[in-house]
Amino acid sequence: MKIEEAVAAATAEASTLLCCLGQPVVAYHVMEIMREADVDHAREMQIALVRRSIEALVDDGLEDVAAERFASLFNGRVGLTWRLLHSPDGAPH
Repeated sequence: MKIEEAVAAATAEASTLLCCLGQPVVAYHVMEIMREADVDHAREMQIALVRRSIEALVDDGLEDVAAERFASLFNGRVGLTWRLLHSPDGAPH
């Protein structure tokens, strides 16, 4: 898997967030997470993006619970994709 493929996989079904924050902003942050080889630092970056995503979604009119649920799903996709990208055999740990 290449980084571009990882970004596409992680942002799949994230149209609400892409519209809210903007596709270039989300893609940039996800790409930076995917490029980070250190699992702890990648996780910190991911948490920061999820927090920002929740704030942006709520500011855009989504209810808190719905924003948190969406961000949780997005967080899971980003994490899984990062593990796939950085796994030597391409399978999640």
